Amino acid sequence: MTTSANVRTAILILCAALLSNCVSVEDGIDTKGWQTVLARGTPTARHEAALIAYKNKLYLIGGRRINPVDVYDPVTNRWTAKSVPPLEIHHFQAVVYDDAIYIMGAMTGGWPNETPLDRVMLYYPEQDRFEYGPTIPPARRRGGAGVAVHDNKFYMIGGITNGHMDGYVPWLDEFDPATGQWRVLPDAPQARDHFQAVVSDGKLYAFAGRRTEHAKKLGFEQTISIGDVYDFAAGTWAPMHTRRAIPTERAGNMALSWNGQIIIGGGESGSQEEAHDEVQAFDPVTGQWRAWPSLNRGRHGSGFAAIGDHIYTASGSGNRGGEPELTSLERLRLSPTLNQSPRIAVTKQAQPAVMQWHKFQLSFAGPETSETSADNPFTDYRLTVTFTHGGKSRVVRGFYAADGNAAETGAESGNIWKVRFSPDELGEWQWQARLAKGKNLAINRDPSAGETIALTNSSGSFMVTPSDKAAPDFRNADRGLLVADTGYFRFAQSGEYWIKGGTNSPENLLGYTDFDDTYRMADNARDGESDAGGGIHTFAPHRKDWQPGDPSWRGGKGKALIGAINYLADQRMNAAYFLTLNILGDGKDVWPYRDPNDFTRFDASKFDQWEIVFDHMQAKGILLHLVTQETENELMLDGGDTGVERKLYLAELIARFGHHNALVWNLGEENGPVHWRPEGQNDDQRRQMIRYLKSADPYQHPVLLHTHSEAADKDAIAGPLLGEPGLDGLSFQVSERTMVNAEMQKWRSLAAAEGREWLITMDEIGKWDTGALPDSLDPTNHQSLRRHALWGHLLGGGAGVEWYFGAKYPANDLSSEDWRLRESLWKQTAVALDFFRDHLPYWDMQPCNGMVDRKDVYCLGKANQIYALYLPDGGTAIVDTGEEAASYAVSYHDPVSGNVFQGKSKTMIAGGELKLTAPTQLRGKDWVALVQF
Repeated sequence: MTTSANVRTAILILCAALLSNCVSVEDGIDTKGWQTVLARGTPTARHEAALIAYKNKLYLIGGRRINPVDVYDPVTNRWTAKSVPPLEIHHFQAVVYDDAIYIMGAMTGGWPNETPLDRVMLYYPEQDRFEYGPTIPPARRRGGAGVAVHDNKFYMIGGITNGHMDGYVPWLDEFDPATGQWRVLPDAPQARDHFQAVVSDGKLYAFAGRRTEHAKKLGFEQTISIGDVYDFAAGTWAPMHTRRAIPTERAGNMALSWNGQIIIGGGESGSQEEAHDEVQAFDPVTGQWRAWPSLNRGRHGSGFAAIGDHIYTASGSGNRGGEPELTSLERLRLSPTLNQSPRIAVTKQAQPAVMQWHKFQLSFAGPETSETSADNPFTDYRLTVTFTHGGKSRVVRGFYAADGNAAETGAESGNIWKVRFSPDELGEWQWQARLAKGKNLAINRDPSAGETIALTNSSGSFMVTPSDKAAPDFRNADRGLLVADTGYFRFAQSGEYWIKGGTNSPENLLGYTDFDDTYRMADNARDGESDAGGGIHTFAPHRKDWQPGDPSWRGGKGKALIGAINYLADQRMNAAYFLTLNILGDGKDVWPYRDPNDFTRFDASKFDQWEIVFDHMQAKGILLHLVTQETENELMLDGGDTGVERKLYLAELIARFGHHNALVWNLGEENGPVHWRPEGQNDDQRRQMIRYLKSADPYQHPVLLHTHSEAADKDAIAGPLLGEPGLDGLSFQVSERTMVNAEMQKWRSLAAAEGREWLITMDEIGKWDTGALPDSLDPTNHQSLRRHALWGHLLGGGAGVEWYFGAKYPANDLSSEDWRLRESLWKQTAVALDFFRDHLPYWDMQPCNGMVDRKDVYCLGKANQIYALYLPDGGTAIVDTGEEAASYAVSYHDPVSGNVFQGKSKTMIAGGELKLTAPTQLRGKDWVALVQF
């Protein structure tokens, strides 16, 4: 035996002892597991590189630093170093097309602030040459993405835009190498980076990966458990399902498609220091995972490549992070017997599932008690549930739910507590619940306070999948939580801005005959107050609007109110204002308590019936404008302070209804003392209430203050709150319609001077006795409302309107039963909402009345780009833009019908002025001009 043979034999003996299975290719040894190949030569140690097969050879490309291309030939069992790339390239999945290896979705630079590669790079193996290819669109550049080829086109999915700091995305792009063209395809259900994608049987598979956020110290923890599948023929992503939960969560993994199976191997995670050695195969037909033989050496940041009847992997990092960098080469014989490997039971398949932005409700069995028990379940027990996803956690308060089905049974007793939660992130969530008992524990913010009561399901997990709802449903995937931002409503999910339009009346919407224990405490009709009429609401005219499949309760109750909601939504209205407490107030028919004289015990069945209606409103795209009190009762709880009674009341509202995505907390109707009612909450009491709402609400819904109608009263009551950080804006009441636009501009400017951009809505328009009359009683077709309260408000920078029905006419603010009586007003409101949604970047525009030569014109504009003007009675207006001569286009819009008349492109007259003249069809009528440069 030669010396070299002796050395090789010794190495094999050592390898067998340390790694259990080493082989030299020329020895022909093949076992059922992975073999560590003793090749001639050694590749450059590297990780975050690509391994790919090209014409029966392995190519190891890239990795941290600038490394040569290393080529392995199984025939000669030799590694050979080739040329180096023109720059550092790492975190990419290479693909082969024609005679080149394509590199896209890569990063360059050092951790953690790497930069996405701005173009495709090609390596020609037979020429040993790198070449720059087409530029990647700037808005779609990212690294750490999965890349696969299907039908001669490349598909890049996921990735991260900002190195390891943040910016993981769900993007899918198609790249045509023949033309160099990019096409944006539908986003995946989940964002992920640090993974590899494969194609099998006409579908694109993305398993494993993570959401990397080093900016939040979350480098390895946020691994993805559920795989995503894109059907090329259908052009759609499959709904998320726990049947695609991966047995071992990891990122930086290798992936390969073989024999109809999706193979996932190696990787790193926050659960262990060593790189993963698990190799697992998913069968898309059966939904089963099987355990393939584990790697001899765990590794991440490399790839799988198949040549002949073997699968190979090489290089990578042996531990989580960047070292040790490996040089070893392993292979596994691909045999049909691998499909008989042991199945892996994935426990996540038993998890409950809920769609994103939908209500997730958990029930817990606690002590048997009742609404009247000496141990008050509303004050002396507290359920808190902590929901966790990745590095995010949200603590949500639960509530006593009697028998758990009180809306149907009317139960007053039972042992069920519940929690409701709206998840905002896809993927796996965990919960941890605690039920505790103690005197007034319900309002105690100390999470450890009280005596813990054992719960059988105190912890668990659930899977969040994409929403299947379409707008206007607030559970739509692109909607979700509605927040206050830069003076407007905005959807947190998509960033889309939104303006409301709807009803302010009847304010006692919940004074409805089909809600349990709902009645009028006393009839009254004092001066300055609406006449509620004889009985509480039945909404009988809207019974016909209820549709099969709509909700009801207790054998068909609630259909008329549900039908009324349907009608409002059919008119494309998206907001409704209502009181949740009017004891001592105008209607005296709405309260959440079991007894209107006991403010510590609530009515579980009434609360649950309200929730049925609120669920339906959200599904129909109607904002819940929840008004917590009115001027007559603002001192009723704790003398106006935020003490035990008020905290308990607000905490119950938040626990039962805070999960709704589109909700506004209103501090109270006509809040604060005025000359006609000198009793009211003071500045400090308002601040207490604001701060409690913001601290107790896990969703941080907008908090608004409903004002009095006169300017001086606004100054006195809202003025001191301008610097209050928890107050998001004002819910306007204005006595004189013509003052709406000026008051809007005044309060926007005052808030801006305090560093705030208040969201201001126009919710109660004067005069107090008329408000918005029924169509049949307004001979002008709501002209003054349309001009000043609708368009004057919106063109003054307002966030939306709600129509108040006045106090002294039929179908008023308390007695209205039929929203059809104001159908023309709904239609005109919808015209305005459509105009703002379809034509204006209103969140980035400012009032510009001073630019117009007419004092009766309202103007909102963005210099050099766009202007919108409302001109009453037609005629001509001149707008002094201050711009140089430029061409512009004008379209004229009818604010009643919504009809549009296109004007011709024109050039500004001297001095930067433009002249607007209504078309023939609109002369003598109100019209809206849209000017675009």
